Order: sequence, then C-alpha cells, then structure tokens
Amino acid sequence: MKKSLALAVIAVVVMIPLASFARTAISDSELGSVIAQQGVTIEFVNLTLSNTSLTSMAWGDAGGFTGYASDGWAGIGNITITGDVAVMNGPMNIDIGTSGNSTRVNISLPTVSIGGTAGLNVTASVKLAASADLATNATTVGVLDIKGLKTQVSGSVMVYAH
Repeated sequence: MKKSLALAVIAVVVMIPLASFARTAISDSELGSVIAQQGVTIEFVNLTLSNTSLTSMAWGDAGGFTGYASDGWAGIGNITITGDVAVMNGPMNIDIGTSGNSTRVNISLPTVSIGGTAGLNVTASVKLAASADLATNATTVGVLDIKGLKTQVSGSVMVYAH
C-alpha cells in the first residue's frame, strides 16, 4: 500500500514539469496579430419590464413668486400603471472596429417594444401642492389618462472618443 502511494506521488511530481512544457508563450508581435472578428452577442428572449409603480412625480419652484412666496409644486399623483412597460427580444451585438485613426464600439440593439403587445396604460391625478409629495395643501386640477401606448425602439448606438 505504501509503495503504491509513493509511486503515485513520484509519478505526479515527475509529470508536473512535463505538463508545464506543453505551454508555449506567444510573442508580442504574434499577440498583436490576434483579432476578435466575431464580437459579442447578448440574446434577449421576452425580457419584460412590468409591475411598475410610481407614487408621484412633481416639479417645484422654491421661493414661489410675488404674492405667492412659498414653495409650490405641480405634478401627478395617485398613479396607476398597467401593461408591460417594455419587452426586449432578439440579439444585441457588440462590435469594435477601427477606420483610420478612429476606433469605435458599435452596439446594435435588440427589438424593444414599449408597451409590449397590448399597450401601456397610465392614469393619474394632476395636482398643485405645497410639498414635493403632492400631499400638503394639494388641489387636484385634472386627470392624466394614457391608454394603449405602444412603440418600438430599434437601431444602434456608436461609442467613440472625440
């Protein structure tokens, strides 16, 4: 038993230098000629942004104006959002290339459908208030009602120094 274990340990120790000889270093000039022609692809399959909520969204004016010197806010509250906000499908390809002395990253986008297939619905109260949360001295001045909003985003994004 001890002889078998000793022979196994000796065999491993003898093979370690042989395994290290299997690697060959690449010179800088050889490494410089290596190029990645395929780029990178990220595949999106029904990536869905849904179950979105928003309590309020407001725009304010600190200090008000003559005769109304306190802060004032306008915005929407009691917001209900239904439907898919966005659905992404297809490949996003990322490639890098050089032309002359300009190197650029090109990102071709997947299909992004805002509102999904059924459309996005938003209902909200339009308010004026004395606080950013639209709660203090709030007055409802109307209703925002968006039904069936759908659009698609496509194309590519190019990134480069200038």
